[in-house]
Amino acid sequence: MKYISARVRPVKVYHGYTAERTSIIDELPPREFIEKVIRIDRILSITEDYIFIECPHDTAQTWEYEGNLSDIKTQLRAAGMLIG
Repeated sequence: MKYISARVRPVKVYHGYTAERTSIIDELPPREFIEKVIRIDRILSITEDYIFIECPHDTAQTWEYEGNLSDIKTQLRAAGMLIG
């Protein structure tokens, strides 16, 4: 398994959809950034502002992170996990 490190804070939890196909999303209270070591295969996608993480119980979370997308791409490239 490969990992990257980032300073993150959780923003939202996605639980799926209602019978009416409305997203079920919990907004999380604001908190401080913390250092996390993240298993790369949990990452669904990364934008300039967020890391989308696969979580237990068929949920996903959105995490804000400190730094920028270029920093994350550098770590992924160093781990041999980014093409291009």
